[in-house]
Amino acid sequence: SCVPSDNDQTMEDIPQDVIERSFHTILNIIRCTVCLKPPRPTMFTRIRQCAAGHLVCEECEVEVNECPDCKQPFSSTELPLYISQILEAFPKRCKFSNCEVFLINDDEHEEWCGFQSSRCRIVNCGRYVPNRDLVSHIQRKHSSQLIVEGKGTLSVPQDVETERYFPISVYGQLFWVDTFPESEYFTVWFILVPNGRPEEEYCIELSFTAGSSFSEFKFK
Repeated sequence: SCVPSDNDQTMEDIPQDVIERSFHTILNIIRCTVCLKPPRPTMFTRIRQCAAGHLVCEECEVEVNECPDCKQPFSSTELPLYISQILEAFPKRCKFSNCEVFLINDDEHEEWCGFQSSRCRIVNCGRYVPNRDLVSHIQRKHSSQLIVEGKGTLSVPQDVETERYFPISVYGQLFWVDTFPESEYFTVWFILVPNGRPEEEYCIELSFTAGSSFSEFKFK
């Protein structure tokens, strides 16, 4: 068995200024040699390195023919495992503008980040707005169309095959109700606009009246 020695130390033993200097040293080692940011490894991106070990992210690789630091070409071989592991473990800032959250490993924050933008689906609008501001945008520009209760009635002419969206603000979340009447079917989708991970599941009850242009919904 291993016996602790006097040289063993934990993070609590290391002075904060030493930790900060070490962090910046690691940051300089793993940064992209072009944009100077740590590459963001995903299953869809490729990170290369030159013969001297300098890294370049996929976005920057298309801008250069050789490593700006040492003028050597970038290799097509896979990164050493330890470099990949360091990149995975290194904290990365959320990719959406103005969001100050830092992520570690496969954090799902970006999937639900309210700073990502989406299109206002109100007819004749189409403006892209950060999800966290979308309700305010609808209240200012399309207040008559916002449904703010957990239940209501949608009036959709079923003899016109036109897709329409209705905004619903309920339980602190915004949903788009996507309705599309067809010749034999009437399709309704409830689309949650990401703005922070929901803390609960939602159940929606729908009822239709045959031959009517109305459908009723209720959140539970």
